[in-house]
Amino acid sequence: MAFTKFILPALALTSTVLAQTSTDICAGPSITIASSADAEQIADCTNYKGDVTIDSSASGTLQLNGVRQISGDLLCNNATQLTAITSDQLNTIGGSFSLTGLTILSTLSFDSLTGINKINWVGLPALQALNFAQSVDRANTVLISNTQLNNIEGIDLTAVSSLDINNNPYLTSVNVNSLKNVTTAISFSANGRDLEILFPNLENAANLTFRNVSKVDMPSLNTVGGSMGFYSNSFETFSAPNLTQTGGTLAFVDSPNLANLSFPSLTQIGGGFLIANNTDLKAIGGFGKLKTIVGALDFAGTFDSVDLVITEVRGGSNVQTTSTNQTICQLFDKAHDAGVIRGINTCITGKANPESNPTSTSGGSATSSTSKPDAGNALAPAMSMAGLVGAVAALLFI
Repeated sequence: MAFTKFILPALALTSTVLAQTSTDICAGPSITIASSADAEQIADCTNYKGDVTIDSSASGTLQLNGVRQISGDLLCNNATQLTAITSDQLNTIGGSFSLTGLTILSTLSFDSLTGINKINWVGLPALQALNFAQSVDRANTVLISNTQLNNIEGIDLTAVSSLDINNNPYLTSVNVNSLKNVTTAISFSANGRDLEILFPNLENAANLTFRNVSKVDMPSLNTVGGSMGFYSNSFETFSAPNLTQTGGTLAFVDSPNLANLSFPSLTQIGGGFLIANNTDLKAIGGFGKLKTIVGALDFAGTFDSVDLVITEVRGGSNVQTTSTNQTICQLFDKAHDAGVIRGINTCITGKANPESNPTSTSGGSATSSTSKPDAGNALAPAMSMAGLVGAVAALLFI
């Protein structure tokens, strides 16, 4: 009986010590692990309140099991012998999930991961696929660069601040079906030459930049708060059927196969309007409701006609084309004279090498006129004759 009285308090004390030890470990602030055995130190933590660093000496497969949340960062840099990182229960990383310089890492397998504050994956040349069973649907920023990924299945965000996908030469498809809002920027560049990008439910974005892609599909896009630019792409057509306005520049540049644009709902471009060096674009049109360009209009290429009904260009205009159709310049001159174009109007037809926003012009047949004096509001007379200006504009850009 006496033995029993002794042993029970002893067991209780042991239990208390273990609980305190576990609590201390879960409180962080940081831990460095090099193996699955090291990771067992935090396996019982519901929330590890600190950073977890995978040491550069880690090799083979590292299992990060048990722990459900990491409030800080999960980091691994230059672990050149690490082939896989797996986790069965980790569902949230409150800081950065940063993997850099992992030259033979081929497996990322997370059964429960759904939320990450920042994804920073750079220099993972052996990573070909993601195995995220639940899909990551919450992230603030995403940077994926220099991998062998051929898609980003397993990342299906509903909203993101910035999404930067670059220099992934095997990337051929991106379909983020649930994404609706982008608060800072989306940027794609230097990925697979046949990359097709689908954002079927994207409605609002701050800035959009696409380089070296074969398809971009954003049928639900309604508003772009900043700029929207397409550079050196291989698609033949682009349509934004529901886009009503941009807060910054709209640009299509150096896309030799581009032959058709369709923006049937666009009414205002909040910056410049740039179309340059798109060899197959013979007619600039598809902007039936576009009325206002807050910045400058800048067209350079091989186009034979311009079909626009614009009532206000607050900046200047530069139009240069290889076409000898002189009526193009006649139309822009009339638009400038009518006050539709506020700034300097430069137009050249029959130019061998059209230039975007040149500092000087030569060759071809050209007209150039300076902006009219700003007497309080240079558009006031034109706006008071809105019906006349609208009629003139309609004539000018057909």
